Amino acid sequence: MPKEPFLGASYSSKSTIFSVASEHASSIDLCLFSEDEKQETRIPMEKDGDIWRAEVSSIPEGQKYGYRAAGEFDPANGLFFNPHKLAMDPYALAVSKTMDMWDSKDLDVENNNDSAWLMPKAVVVDLNKIIDLERYPYLSKKPKFSINQNIIYETHVKNFSILNPHIPEEERGTLKALSNDWVIEYFHKIGINNIELMPLTPTCPGRQVPKIEGRFDNWGYNPYCMFAIDPRYGNIKDLIEVVNKLHQNNIKITIDTVFNHSGEHDALGPFNKALSFKLLDSPSYYRSNPHSNGEYLNTTGCGNNLNLDSKIGHQLLHHYIQYMNVIGIDGIRWDLGGDNALDNYGRFQENGAFIQELRYATQKLKLENYIEPWSAMNGNFTGQFCKLVPGVKEWSDQRRKFTADFFSAKENTSGEFGNQIAGSSIIDPLSQESAVVGTAFTHDGFSLVGAFKYHKDTRDNGEGGRDGSPDNYTKSTNEEELYRRAASAAALNILSKGIPLLRNGDERSYASPNNNPYCIDDKSVWIDWKKLSENEKRLFKQICRLNALRQKHPIFTDLSLFTGTKNPQNGAKDITWLRPDASEMTEAEWNQPDHKTGAYMLNGASLKNNTTDDDFLIMASGDNNYTINYKLPTPPSGGKWQLLLDTSQGEFKQEVQEFASGEEYPLKPYAFVIMTKKRTQTKVNQRKFSAHIAQLKKHTR
Repeated sequence: MPKEPFLGASYSSKSTIFSVASEHASSIDLCLFSEDEKQETRIPMEKDGDIWRAEVSSIPEGQKYGYRAAGEFDPANGLFFNPHKLAMDPYALAVSKTMDMWDSKDLDVENNNDSAWLMPKAVVVDLNKIIDLERYPYLSKKPKFSINQNIIYETHVKNFSILNPHIPEEERGTLKALSNDWVIEYFHKIGINNIELMPLTPTCPGRQVPKIEGRFDNWGYNPYCMFAIDPRYGNIKDLIEVVNKLHQNNIKITIDTVFNHSGEHDALGPFNKALSFKLLDSPSYYRSNPHSNGEYLNTTGCGNNLNLDSKIGHQLLHHYIQYMNVIGIDGIRWDLGGDNALDNYGRFQENGAFIQELRYATQKLKLENYIEPWSAMNGNFTGQFCKLVPGVKEWSDQRRKFTADFFSAKENTSGEFGNQIAGSSIIDPLSQESAVVGTAFTHDGFSLVGAFKYHKDTRDNGEGGRDGSPDNYTKSTNEEELYRRAASAAALNILSKGIPLLRNGDERSYASPNNNPYCIDDKSVWIDWKKLSENEKRLFKQICRLNALRQKHPIFTDLSLFTGTKNPQNGAKDITWLRPDASEMTEAEWNQPDHKTGAYMLNGASLKNNTTDDDFLIMASGDNNYTINYKLPTPPSGGKWQLLLDTSQGEFKQEVQEFASGEEYPLKPYAFVIMTKKRTQTKVNQRKFSAHIAQLKKHTR
């Protein structure tokens, strides 16, 4: 594992040491720019092993700089040195501007046009001054609740707040908005305790975004500098303030990270932009395709794979993880983690650099790690990451597909119903717990309401409709059905085993026919904070209450797998899968293609560590035509069931509705029903319930 200190610009009031890694360069110049960028001063750097350094006295904070690397230009052997091109420091903590001229020929690596005039410049930052633990004491005081209690809220910084009238106008669409007291209160009201930010890094759209007016890489999955923040959103100081404020309010923060490819894209051809890694040492930063002359390995579909197994690539990954820990980040979400784990031949490595660093991050630094366990083009490795690195959690493409399929009345879903409720599709073999991150609706697919409202239409992206998930689900026949299905889908994901993830705007009924709006940056993707309709308000409240229910009850946050054994206290299994006649399901019934409903009973006396909880009965319908009468079983602790939620009726019930065992309950099409039997019978505190609903009103107007 690399032991070198951080590279980049190490600032002090006396001098600044600039360090950059390159094994194959013959020389590298540090380039210092005046504030207006009209003057450039070049300083030769000295090589020590693979590290090039230059120490310069009296450098001010905010100094703009870059590198020019000289060496052999031999594309057939993966060498692209061209000192006419300015290279961004891969370790820069700030950049001067957002990349806005990615289609310029002056960025092409083959020609000798100087690129400095259009390139963003790295900016010197005094990190020691920013990480002030007296001013930001909660950076190191992370929330203490365990990973199984997380409810993740995936959000884009700009899309979330740009239209929010409760935030000062100058802060809307930036990191500063996430430190706003109104926003913190909003997160608490909807029951969110882990904010996952989509990529913050400077991005170069390049080949990914057709150059059409109004199009940009809004999602940010094309980085060319791993440590800095795109100026559209703010700077490192703003992020430090966000981390401190969220921790102070017992909320974690997770950063979505791209280490599978960069914004430089292809080695040669029309999308061969030269920004950073390619210019500094292409063989160290990129994987060469062993089956072609000079091309990069491309299993991401974006033109290049970063080489995390070279000494320099491994070092970059290691230092990034350390940096996330230093600035107080709680977790990292690894985009296309399957591609990160591949070798130069596209084969999955069980002990490659990425797996080694996952162990370091998870076991030594205690960071939470969330993986997309697939490669874009080279396979799905679901279950491999948590097997190799216990404690890692994996995004579930099965949860995504199943949830929308089930509430679209599709057949052959009954067997998967049990897997998803039990969270058994991904298992941590060490703990024998579910390692599922429930990603039913995320940025790269339909939203919660959009899945049941629209069929795919991505023409606005400029790619002729070729992009985006091909999945189209059954459109709702009326508005009441639409919001019932959305509420039921949310309930299934939130209350199933695993860690639930909600997409920003789902709670406010965001919907669009574009299920891949990666290059759209306008009102069609921004969260609308207008007054909600009655149906939208009902869905908002249902999601809030579902999150609160999950957080309150360990029976939902416990990730232990169901064993099917009977509890000696009451003779009931930890989970009982039920037929409509209240008897237990048979093995054959799991495989009936036309079986579109499911029900199960949870025994609150069967939790680990002698923990007890209430009993629960849950019924879900993916049938769009028939009401099924379910005979109610006897609760494990005896007594009567109390109805908490029926999405066909609307909100959680304020009045207590009790049902005796043996009674029949009508499960309506697309409904999700939750009943409970409390261990200690107590009436619903109507005063507290009403007060909670009153608090929610300010967020539903």
